[in-house]
Amino acid sequence: MFTQRMVWTDDTRSPLHELMRFCDPAANTIVIGTGHFLAGQVMPSEGYSRYPMREISFILEGELETESCGKTVRLRAGELITIPADMRQRTTFIKETKLVYLFFGHKGHGDNDPDG
Repeated sequence: MFTQRMVWTDDTRSPLHELMRFCDPAANTIVIGTGHFLAGQVMPSEGYSRYPMREISFILEGELETESCGKTVRLRAGELITIPADMRQRTTFIKETKLVYLFFGHKGHGDNDPDG
């Protein structure tokens, strides 16, 4: 068993904070982290990003607008979003926002197991 306290970074230049990454034979690679963004912040600051694993983000506080999969959606505290692997995306933070994210996908995207 492994436990981890959720914390958020105060570094607005690097707003995502990875909490843990592990490989599990049944689930492949899973990455869990937090994000703390200021109102008006855009991620990425230019263009679009793509992640090699499926993303699920839970909005804990704030409000954001995400463009992905040919759609734009607005999310508020208490809502979640999932984005398939390798989909381009861009997010604008309408209000100061805190979120928890999970990435999961194929083995080989990370091998740092906190259980050692």
